[in-house]
Amino acid sequence: FGIREHAMSAVLNGLSLCKVRPYGSGFLIFTDYARPAMRLSALMEIPVIYIMTHDSIGLGEDGPTHQPIEQLASLRAVPGLITIRPADANEVTEAWRVIMQLRHDPVVLVLSRQALPTLDRSKYAPASGVAKGAYILADAVHGRPQVLLLASGSEVSLCIAAYEQLTAEGIEARVISMPSWELFEQQSQEYREHIIPPA
Repeated sequence: FGIREHAMSAVLNGLSLCKVRPYGSGFLIFTDYARPAMRLSALMEIPVIYIMTHDSIGLGEDGPTHQPIEQLASLRAVPGLITIRPADANEVTEAWRVIMQLRHDPVVLVLSRQALPTLDRSKYAPASGVAKGAYILADAVHGRPQVLLLASGSEVSLCIAAYEQLTAEGIEARVISMPSWELFEQQSQEYREHIIPPA
C-alpha cells in the first residue's frame, strides 16, 4: 500500500466486505492516521487484521516521531476492536490461532521491533493462555503471591527477570502475561479473579 495508512485501512474494509480476509501492516505509531478506518472496521463488525510493527518505546531508534506512546491506550479504547500484544514468538503463534477464528471482530496485532527472548515453555506456562487474554506465566512457588507482575509485549520478559530475582530472595511472585485486555474482559469473573485475585 505504501505509506498511506488511512487509505490502506479503508481498502482493507472494502476487501473484507467482499468476503476476502484482508490484512495490512504498518508502524504502530501510524495508527493515528488509520484510526478512523479502523474504527469503521469495528462498527461494521468485519474481521480485518491490522499488523502493526515497531512497538518500540524501548528503543526509539527512529526518534520521537516514530515512538508509540499513547497508541495502545487509544486502540484499546475503540469498542469492538481487539488488540493483541504478544510477548514472544510462541504468543504470536497463539495469537494467530485466535485471530483466524474471529468472524466479526477486527484485530490489531502489535509486534515489537526489539529482539525479544523466546520464553522457555518447559519452565513457564504454555502460550495457549493467549486465547483468554491473560494467563499466569509463572506463579508463586508456595501459596498466594505477595507480588503480581503484569505486562504485555516486550515488558513480559522484564517481569520474568524480576520474578526470578524475587523468587531467589524468597518473595512469592506471580507473572501474568496479558496480551489482550479485550479477550480477558470476555472471560468469566471466576477466571479473571483467579488470574488477578481481588485485594
